[in-house]
Amino acid sequence: MIIIFILFISLINSQIIEPPTRNVDLWDLFGTSTTKRDGLKHSREEVIVRLSIGELVGQKIIIPNLPWTATQDPNEQIPPDRNVPETNPLPPNNNVTIFTFLGVPYAEPPLGERRFKAPQQLIHLPGDSPFVAFTLPPVCAQDVETRPTLFINSPYPYQSSEDCLYLNIYTPALKFSSTAENALPTIVFFHGGNFQTGSANDWPGHVLASRGIVVVNVNYRLGPFGFMSLGDERGNYGLQDQRAALNWVRQHIYGFGGDPNAVTIVGHDSGAVSAGIHMLSPLSRTMSGAEVSYHSTIGKPALAFNNTIKLGRYLGCVHPVASEVWSCILTRSTDDIVQAVSPTSVPSIPIEFNRYLFLPTVDGKELSAHPLWLLNNVKNGLSNPFTVPYLTGLNKEDGIEAILEDRTLGEFTDFLQITHLYMRSWITEYAFRHNYTMNREAIIEAIESFYTYWPDPSDVWNIRQRFIELITDTFYVQPISQSAHLHSESGSRTWMYVNSYNFSAQREALGILPSPLFPSWTGSCHECDLYLLFGFPFMPQHLLPPQLASVEWLEVDRNASQLFSSFIRQFVKYSDPNLPLDGSWSAHQPRAHWFLQFNYSSGQSLHSPGILKKDYRFEEVAFWNNYLPAGSEKIMF
Repeated sequence: MIIIFILFISLINSQIIEPPTRNVDLWDLFGTSTTKRDGLKHSREEVIVRLSIGELVGQKIIIPNLPWTATQDPNEQIPPDRNVPETNPLPPNNNVTIFTFLGVPYAEPPLGERRFKAPQQLIHLPGDSPFVAFTLPPVCAQDVETRPTLFINSPYPYQSSEDCLYLNIYTPALKFSSTAENALPTIVFFHGGNFQTGSANDWPGHVLASRGIVVVNVNYRLGPFGFMSLGDERGNYGLQDQRAALNWVRQHIYGFGGDPNAVTIVGHDSGAVSAGIHMLSPLSRTMSGAEVSYHSTIGKPALAFNNTIKLGRYLGCVHPVASEVWSCILTRSTDDIVQAVSPTSVPSIPIEFNRYLFLPTVDGKELSAHPLWLLNNVKNGLSNPFTVPYLTGLNKEDGIEAILEDRTLGEFTDFLQITHLYMRSWITEYAFRHNYTMNREAIIEAIESFYTYWPDPSDVWNIRQRFIELITDTFYVQPISQSAHLHSESGSRTWMYVNSYNFSAQREALGILPSPLFPSWTGSCHECDLYLLFGFPFMPQHLLPPQLASVEWLEVDRNASQLFSSFIRQFVKYSDPNLPLDGSWSAHQPRAHWFLQFNYSSGQSLHSPGILKKDYRFEEVAFWNNYLPAGSEKIMF
C-alpha cells in the first residue's frame, strides 16, 4: 500500500460562512440543534453550515475514550520556533465531538449529457434547502466482485451508481466568522483500489478528525467510467473529478473549520498515484509532491485507444470510426459496461502491457508525459514540480492484495494453493503485460529463481509468502523507493516509512486467537496502515465499515494506532513527522536512503515511532531497477 501526503497552497480565497439561519441552541456556538426535524423517526443532534451553494445539515457525534482531544495531543512536538504554551497533562479518556456531513455533492451528477465528460461545477445543492447530509452516498460504478477481500461471500454493503461524485466530511470544529484564527489543517483523502474499485465510504474519518484535523474523503469515477480514452482529449475523468473536489475544498472548507491554505492530500494505492499525476500535470500547478508507480499509468495513447476499441467490440459497438465506437458505448447501460470489463467475464477482454484495461493515460493535457520520465527530468529543467515536504510508505506485506483479487483461490482453497505453476503463470503474464521484448524466457526464469524459497521449494506456505514478496517488491517497494529517491534529488524534504505492525502477531503473542480479518499469513497487510491512520481500533463499532464491525481491537492495537497517527498529525501540522523526545527520523537523502521501520509491541514507549534504517530491500530494488532492464530491452507503456 502507498500513503502519500502532499501539501499545497490555495490560490483561491475560501468562502466565508455566515451563521446558520435556522433556530439553534444558544449555548452551542457551533450551531448544534437537538430539535426533531419533520419526517425523522428519531431525534438527532444537528448542525447547519451555510455555503454559497446552499445550506448543509450534518450530525454531531461523540467519539468516547480517546487519549487526546481535538486541541491537545499527548505526543505532539511543538517546534521551537512556534510560540505555543505548555498545556496540562491530558486525562487518559476524553470525549471528542465530531461533526459529519456525508454524501455532499461536489459536482453535477455525471449522467445523461454529462456522462463520460469532465465534471461540471455544482452551482447549487440539489433539492430543497437545506441539504441533509446524514447518509453515506453511492459508490462509483465498479465490479464489486473483483475487490480484494478475505470475505468473498459477504455482500457489498454500499449501492453503486454513476451518480457518485460526493464527499464525506468530518470536522471537530466549524467556523461562522471571517477570522482565520484557529482554522484547522485539512486532509483530502483519495481512496485506493487500482482505479477499479473502492470508495470514500470505506474510510470513516471520525477518529482521524478528532486529532484536530478536517477530513474530506472523495469519491471519483473508476474503471472505464473514469479512464476510458481514445488517446485524445477525452478521458482521465477520474483525475478531473479529483481536481473538482480539490477546488470545492478550496472554496468551501473554511465553513467546516478548515484552513484552505493548509491542505494535505493523502492517497492510498491508486489514490497516491493520482496525487502524483496532479503534481506533474500542468493543470494542477497549485499542488506538488507525490508517489508515482509507472505500473498504474498508460503511457501510450495508442494503447488506451486499443482498449476502448476492444471494450466497444465486447459491447457490440463495431465501427471503422473510433468516435462512433465511443458514441455507441455511451448508449450501453452501467451494468453492461461493468460486466464487459470484469475479469470474471467469459471470455474476458485481453489486457496488454499493463495490469488493468483503464488507467490514467498520457494525453498531453492532464499528463504531458510518462510520470517516470517527468520525475527523472526534474534536474535538467524539463519537468518542474514544486518542492514540498513529502512523506511516503508501504506495508511489509502489501502484495497480498493481488492474492485477494483471485476469487478462485479464496472460493476453493482459502487462498492457500499458490504453487510454483501459479507463480510462474503470474510471472509470465507480468512479462507479457510489461512488454519485455527480448530474452522474455530468461527474464521469467530470473524472476522465478529470485523468488523461489530454495531450502524447500515445494512448501506451499513458503511459496505463498515468497509470492507476496514478489508482488510487494514489484508494485510497491521498487516504485516507492525510486519515487522517494527522485523526490529527494529534486529538492523535496522526503521521509519514508515501512509499516511492520502485524495485527495477527500481536494476538498470537498474547495467546489470543487471531481475528478472521487478520489470518497470520497476511502479515502487515495492504490496508493495515490505513486501519492505524484512521484510528479504527478507537472507532465505535457502529461507525466502522461493516466488514470490520466484528473485530475485537486490543489495547496494543490502540497504542499502535495512536503512535502511527501521531507522526502523521505532526507532518500535517508542521511538515515534519518527528515526535517529542524523539527527533531521530532522518529525512531520505539521495545518497542516504533512510526509512523508518514502524512497529509497536505491548509495553513499548509511545514517544518513538520505530527504528531508523537505510536502504530498504536494496537487493530487490536493484533486481527490478537495474538487473532486469539490463537483461532485456523494455519498452515502457
